[in-house]
Amino acid sequence: MTERRASGRRRSRTHNLISAIVFFVVGVVGLLVPVMPQVPFLILSALFFSLVFPTVRRALRRWRLRHPKLDASYRKWRSRSRRRRQDAIRRLRVAGSGPSRSSA
Repeated sequence: MTERRASGRRRSRTHNLISAIVFFVVGVVGLLVPVMPQVPFLILSALFFSLVFPTVRRALRRWRLRHPKLDASYRKWRSRSRRRRQDAIRRLRVAGSGPSRSSA
């Protein structure tokens, strides 16, 4: 069972690294092409890199601490998305625990 978790984690880390590289490349292309936005792609690449490398994660945390207004917006966004996710899970549990239909 632990082998399965380790391989799943490795795949996730690889997937995050590939996503980070792809978003970084698209962001750099966005710098060269004037009609294509680059900032969202570079932000996404930084977030995916932070999932792979702890040093990037620490740097992003330090940056958030240096910019309290942006940190407050980020925390508000995270709590709102967490509430939505918990509400969706709660609705699924309620729907799944409804009366069962038997063919008896």
